[in-house]
Amino acid sequence: MKMDSKSSSSPEIFPLVLGGLLLVCNIAFTTFTLWVVFRKRAENHEQAQDAARKEEDAANGTGEDGKGKDERFGGMGSKRSSWVFGRIASKRASSADTFAPKLNNIQEDDAAEEVMIKEEEAIMSWKELSCSYPSKRSGEPNITTLSNVSGHIRYQELVAIMGGSGGGKSTFMDILSGRKTLGNLSGEMSVLGTEMSPSSMDCKNILRNVAAYVPQNEQFFPNQTPEEAVEFAANLKLGRDERGDHVRKSRVREMLDLVGIPVKARTRSIGGTLAGGVVLRGLSGGERKRLALACAFSMKPKLIFLDEITSGLDSENAVVVIDLVKKLCVNMNVAAVVVIHQPSYEVFSHFDRLVMLCKGKCVFSDKLDCIPSFYDEIGRAFPEKYLLPADLLKAASEWKPDPQRVQPNELIKSCGKSALEDIKGRKKPTLGLQFRTVLVRHVMNHYIRNVTNLFARVLIYGLSAVLLGLVFWKIGESPDGQDLQLFQAEAAFGAGLFLTQILFLLPFAQISTFFFDKNLFASESSIGLYPAWIYSLTQVVLETWVMSLCALLQSAIAIPMMSLWNMSISKSASFITMFSVFCVGGAVGNSIVLLTSILSFSQDFAFLLGSANVIFFLAMSGGFVPYPYMESWILWLQWISPIKYSFQAFAWSLLSGTSTAELMDQLELNTPPNVSLNLVILVGIFCLCSACSVVALSRQKEVR
Repeated sequence: MKMDSKSSSSPEIFPLVLGGLLLVCNIAFTTFTLWVVFRKRAENHEQAQDAARKEEDAANGTGEDGKGKDERFGGMGSKRSSWVFGRIASKRASSADTFAPKLNNIQEDDAAEEVMIKEEEAIMSWKELSCSYPSKRSGEPNITTLSNVSGHIRYQELVAIMGGSGGGKSTFMDILSGRKTLGNLSGEMSVLGTEMSPSSMDCKNILRNVAAYVPQNEQFFPNQTPEEAVEFAANLKLGRDERGDHVRKSRVREMLDLVGIPVKARTRSIGGTLAGGVVLRGLSGGERKRLALACAFSMKPKLIFLDEITSGLDSENAVVVIDLVKKLCVNMNVAAVVVIHQPSYEVFSHFDRLVMLCKGKCVFSDKLDCIPSFYDEIGRAFPEKYLLPADLLKAASEWKPDPQRVQPNELIKSCGKSALEDIKGRKKPTLGLQFRTVLVRHVMNHYIRNVTNLFARVLIYGLSAVLLGLVFWKIGESPDGQDLQLFQAEAAFGAGLFLTQILFLLPFAQISTFFFDKNLFASESSIGLYPAWIYSLTQVVLETWVMSLCALLQSAIAIPMMSLWNMSISKSASFITMFSVFCVGGAVGNSIVLLTSILSFSQDFAFLLGSANVIFFLAMSGGFVPYPYMESWILWLQWISPIKYSFQAFAWSLLSGTSTAELMDQLELNTPPNVSLNLVILVGIFCLCSACSVVALSRQKEVR
């Protein structure tokens, strides 16, 4: 049938309004992104100038960097006491003398938090802590991984948790830090004057407020800078400094000075493996450990838990890191607990207290000065001091419980209720600040600095549009501007189906990025930095922005090359309508991939599940096999295919108001019967997937 008339009609309002709104938001967010980029560059330039000045001062012998390495680290390299017994007082005195000047600069003017507790008082205590798991075999007793462990920590102490593999170190640390999520917990705990059960939510909430945790494998964005990492943690934990952002930045730089991060390295990437496998060079292993300490101490905790802080470090760097932790604890009135496997004597001599575990039982829990008494108790010869750490592990493995051993009858009371109330009374960061902080971090590290993400994606979308434009060159062109003939419309439908597939297939490239973020979120949410909905909202905003850029490029290339114009309306209205279809369809595709990534336990499974979904959605789109040729019993599945609505929206945007629109009825692509309703359904699917992502992400927790 030949269609030789030219129809005219009014364009649908909703697609035009939606497309215009998306364009305006795209321009606004792109402007915001450029402002963030230029501001970061200005800050980095300022840092570079500051580094040059310090280098010049160092060369002249007048600046702080002109000092020796030992002096810059507060005397870390000075001669240490010959033995651990009786060394604590002298070490604290020397630490305070050398470290106090810098720490005085870092203390913020908050009189309420200047509550000093005597170092002899306990900050945390526990009694008969136990953890067990139900046996997988019915009728068998529970599996106990920790049994009746008691002890306490005093202010300014550095405590070591030691034991062989499978001894219960990680379980014990997870209970103390409030991060234990599995198992049946029992016992009593007291933190800052508050008694509680280790399994209660009050315990977890209090520890989340007063404690910081440094995992064995530090979690950083590889292309984030050290200064940004510390500022991110401080802003989300303490909120914005009322005296201005410049004060917070100054405190962050002073903290980096304390931990010995070189000035030149502060505006460079931390380094690591990007999502997708690209490796960036950056900080050394020791510098990463010290940066993790800076992030933890910048949140002003009263307790800090360090999991294998010296793992992966050489002996010299291990001593430097432990010495740094000790000095920070003494001068900032913080207690630290360190899980450590087999330290050298130089590292071991820095600890004040030792908790030794073996097969889930407590072998020793007291000051290091009491170790000789422990050896007398078990009838073992006291070793040479340099062999003590290794011999303690051997003694623990041979240790047998003494049934006559006296267990503590009462829980030692901890002190510091006023400090706890002060911490609870801190002004919390606003939701706006949390959202902006997370958003800026994601913009800079996932999209601006990660070339393989933003620019490569936009380039691939553009190249795909060019390739399809060449394959389907002028396929929708009609002579003399008349309406398309039926066979031309069917051919244009095929081209549109390929364009629609791009919107649902290319987002799979983001699975590795989403998995990277999911793991990072689980780590950060465990210390309460920000809620799940903020992460999800930032992802929705950023991915919608990226998809609008890609859809704009795709529309600008493919529509003219394929001549996909609706002849019943103006070309500008036709372009904006089709742009809104591509943009919303791409956002839906991204939201489905995000939800799939959150629900999947591995990247491989996410690819498998997502691919199966897309195959099904394509089969039920009505583009490959028209609905009239399908069996009636299977047709109902078309209503759950988002590609159906994207394809129908494209088809209606091409034929609505033309004489060829009868093809929509012949192919049963007439429900919903216009572009607007198809877009409304797609927006609904997008909102549903985003809401499900928030719910699913809020349930993502570290399994410990």
